[in-house]
Amino acid sequence: MKIIQSISALRENLKKLENIFLIPTMGNLHEGHLSLIKEAKKISKNIVLTIFINPIQFSSGNDLENYPRTLKQDINLLKDIGVVILFTPSTSDIFPTKINLSYKMPIISNELCGKTRTGHFKGVITVIDRLFDLIKPSYAIFGKKDYQQLHLIKKFVFDSKLPIKIIGAPIIRNKNKLALSSRNNLLNDKDINNAVGLYKNLKKCAESVMNGVKIYDAELIAKKELIEEGWEIDYLEIRRQTDLKKPSDMDSELVVLGAGFFAKVRLIDNIEFCIPSTI
Repeated sequence: MKIIQSISALRENLKKLENIFLIPTMGNLHEGHLSLIKEAKKISKNIVLTIFINPIQFSSGNDLENYPRTLKQDINLLKDIGVVILFTPSTSDIFPTKINLSYKMPIISNELCGKTRTGHFKGVITVIDRLFDLIKPSYAIFGKKDYQQLHLIKKFVFDSKLPIKIIGAPIIRNKNKLALSSRNNLLNDKDINNAVGLYKNLKKCAESVMNGVKIYDAELIAKKELIEEGWEIDYLEIRRQTDLKKPSDMDSELVVLGAGFFAKVRLIDNIEFCIPSTI
């Protein structure tokens, strides 16, 4: 594995590669990230993994400052598992000039996570656009835990007519079913065990709707239970899988998404599910 920091060195090494598979990350790697590598290896041997903590996707300076930085540990984790290039650029490398995204963000970027995290998804798409331009991958993979992000990246690639196949990878969970996340490191052992309440209530919500409970009622019950468990709810909603719009009575492929603060740490999760076409 070559560790590259400069854009000039990156371009030189990319000349030798075809069928590039890009895995963008912000570091603090865990089993969820390693699962992305396993999926990528099924398609290409030329895997480029990036570690870049993108400052323009954070909603507050404190959130950016507190994000775990574990580059030495990440490098050790990546040794001998199939990554050809690890690219760790500086902010000035990624954004050498004034940041300008010409792409018009879809309305959905201002809903769900985007409702309270102003500019978050524009920041995500901006850095993804830059990485795509630098690396020119044939494939890129993103975890389904960030469901809305995955949807917006797919739409960006489609709208921009980029020759890149975007792959969504399943959520990786711990033994208690808590979705793996770098933010989990900010929780103590007791809070990690209790944080699985988000998954449990999302699961109950989905099962209720599958059993005939009205969507609004199921959402309300789940939110109430989470609040009683100590959560500060950002949102908990059921949407269509295809476009994340609110479902009609005719929609059957749905996803319940939730985000909130537990022990002052913001966590997200989602569960896809299907019901008969009459709710």
